[in-house]
Amino acid sequence: MNSNEFNRSCKHLRKKYNYECTEDFMKELEDLFIRALGQPDEFSSELLDYCFPGCQTDDKYFDKLADMVDIFNLDYDETVDRLEEEDWTYLKDLVNSWALDMDMDVVTYVMQLVVSAGVFH
Repeated sequence: MNSNEFNRSCKHLRKKYNYECTEDFMKELEDLFIRALGQPDEFSSELLDYCFPGCQTDDKYFDKLADMVDIFNLDYDETVDRLEEEDWTYLKDLVNSWALDMDMDVVTYVMQLVVSAGVFH
């Protein structure tokens, strides 16, 4: 699933729950994000918790989730997707701790983006 499909699915999900953040909404969002990311479930859940703090329905949180989908589908476009420095730092640490459970091409791709973002220290 690419980020456009993910965004479409999120819009349907938000409408289904009347733009309210309920427990069922969060469960469906988590399932959707796990499928879209294609990474270990626990990794994806940790990343969701970081990108979607609390129970929010603001667009900026969905945008960040879509950016993460792009990254883990090896399709991040720096001209469109805009993560902050703290996002890259978090990604670096999270991927580093999960690297042995992930595809090395994905790990390498993410770390190259982290270096490009200037936060690899």
